[in-house]
Amino acid sequence: MPDGVTRVLLTRHGQTVANVEGRFCGHSETELTARGRAQAMALGRRLAGEVLAACYSSDLSRAVETALLALGERGIGPVPLPALRERHYGAWEMELETEVQRRDPLRFAQMEAEDPAWVPPGGESLAAVRERASAALREIAARHTGETVLVVAHGTMLNCLVAGLLGLPETHVFRFEVGHCTLFEVEERRGRFVVARMNDSAHLDGLA
Repeated sequence: MPDGVTRVLLTRHGQTVANVEGRFCGHSETELTARGRAQAMALGRRLAGEVLAACYSSDLSRAVETALLALGERGIGPVPLPALRERHYGAWEMELETEVQRRDPLRFAQMEAEDPAWVPPGGESLAAVRERASAALREIAARHTGETVLVVAHGTMLNCLVAGLLGLPETHVFRFEVGHCTLFEVEERRGRFVVARMNDSAHLDGLA
C-alpha cells in the first residue's frame, strides 16, 4: 500500500430477524439469524489476510455481534460509534413493511419512488444520514492514516455514504446493492476518498 493511503473496509451487518420478517428496523434492536452469523464468520475468513489497525461499528447489537464474529481471535474489539447507526425510521420503527404500505400507501409510494423529500414520520432524512455517515468516515480515516480499518454498519447508512462519495444525487442513493456482510473498500489519498470496491460477495458463495 502506498505511503499515506488509508484503507477503510466497509460492511453491513449479517442478516437479522427483522430483515427476514420484513420490518423497518433503524435504531431498534434485532438479533442476527443463524445465516447472519454464518455470513459474519465468512467475512472473517475473507479478512484473515488483512492487517487491521482497528474496527469500528455501529453501537447497535447486530453490528457489534457481526464485528466480533468477523474479528475472531485478532485481539481487537469493535469501537462502537452511534454515528454509524442505521437510518432512524421514526413511527415506522419495527413495523412490517406490508402493514405500513396498507396503512399509509401515499407515503410508502413516495419512499418507493426514491423521492428525496420523503422522510419517515418522526424519522431521519437521507441528507441527515449522509451527513453523519460522511463525518464518521472522515473522523475514522483521520485517526488511522496509512492503516487499514474495518467498519461495520447498516444497509441504508452505507448506501448514503457510498452514494455521497460517488457524487450521486439523493434520487439515486439506492441504485446499487448493499448485501449483508459484503465488502466495500474506500481509500483516502491526500484528503480525497476513492471507492475501490463495491458489494464484493465472493466470500459468501455457497452459504446455505
